[in-house]
Amino acid sequence: MQIKNKKLLIIGLDGVPYELLKDLTDNGTMPHLKKLLSRGKLQKMEVTIPEISSISWSSFMTGTDPGNHGIFGFVDLYKGKYKYRFPDFRDLKVTTFFDELGKKGKRSIIINLPSTYPAREIPGVLISGFVAPDKKKAVYPPEYIELLENTGYQIDVDVSNGKEKKIDFFSDLNYTLKARKEMADILWKNEKWDIFMFTVTGTDRLHHFMFDAYLDKNNRYHKDFLNYYEELDKVIGNLIAKTDGKNEFEIMILSDHGFGLIEHEVYLNQILRKEGFYKNGSGKLKKLEGITKDSKAFAIDPSRIFINVKEKFPNGSVKPGDYNKVRNDLKSFFEEYRVNGKKVIKKVFFKEELYSKRFLDNSADIILLSNPGFDLKGGLKKDVEFGNSFFTGMHLQDNAFFFSTAVENIPEKINITDIKGSILELFN
Repeated sequence: MQIKNKKLLIIGLDGVPYELLKDLTDNGTMPHLKKLLSRGKLQKMEVTIPEISSISWSSFMTGTDPGNHGIFGFVDLYKGKYKYRFPDFRDLKVTTFFDELGKKGKRSIIINLPSTYPAREIPGVLISGFVAPDKKKAVYPPEYIELLENTGYQIDVDVSNGKEKKIDFFSDLNYTLKARKEMADILWKNEKWDIFMFTVTGTDRLHHFMFDAYLDKNNRYHKDFLNYYEELDKVIGNLIAKTDGKNEFEIMILSDHGFGLIEHEVYLNQILRKEGFYKNGSGKLKKLEGITKDSKAFAIDPSRIFINVKEKFPNGSVKPGDYNKVRNDLKSFFEEYRVNGKKVIKKVFFKEELYSKRFLDNSADIILLSNPGFDLKGGLKKDVEFGNSFFTGMHLQDNAFFFSTAVENIPEKINITDIKGSILELFN
């Protein structure tokens, strides 16, 4: 369905799985969203791998995979080094849907979309999502900085409260949501726009620390969990109400990945060390810079393994001719790796199986997709192969969701990379 001269509302719910959304709309927790779902199509959605926000939201806004857009994780390696860097919006190598629509005269309001820091000029207004360490660099145009300060807007919650100060954590979640809504109301009214995107990231934070509270009705924080979603539903209802009775509006709602309960965290570098692939000069895994020349591979969060190739890394030991053998050995090992008798890895991917060729050299050589319940970590500072921490929820790749009132151009089986094309088609 074409909506020339019409408007599009997009709501992003970071880390909300399809099953949770269905449950909370069916049991009465989210009545406003329940009513909206009757107007379109709700479906499960797969996302890019690894299933983390920086990759998924970058794939959403560009319509392509990391091999093309250049973002492979929250952290990446400096070229030829064992040191981490944090890629940001400047590293994105493909144009976004709001840039392309801007060339057609369409203006966008983009609020809290992750991986858009530092904010740059767009045809409209951009308030960056996490990671955004300096609020003054997270806003375009800059004259909105003062308004953000006056409304008490904050980019993210204090995640440290999620570990022990649960009451403060819920309070922060609700405060952040309220301030974000206030900012959205102001921009909706005062700005001219064609696309309005409002993203909530508190859902992801809540799930990481409190997913067990959702699943267990006897958990002391179960009601607090539901209360947050009740408040979120009111915010969604407020946005939907602004479109009611106006035929020019279409609405899309999506998550960037799913979620599930953690059974165990799995620490890849400890596994590689035990199997003789990774060695550290000090005997302790603290920093990658300690890797020795007889190491064949190492891992970085969340599920990426690099082959320690000679001439690519300072202490590289694997000759180009041995590259495929090392990869195949690792694949065979991880395909059978078990914790307490359970297979940890759902599938082992070589980089060329997942990504386009443009920036393929920047990718890890092996990317692991775990079975539900096993959260893959680099684990440099761990002393065991698996364990548990303060997190109770983990990302899943195949149970994100997508909803649209414009159903004619939505594929039956959808990946997050398909959505940009659907958005552009609406405005053809």
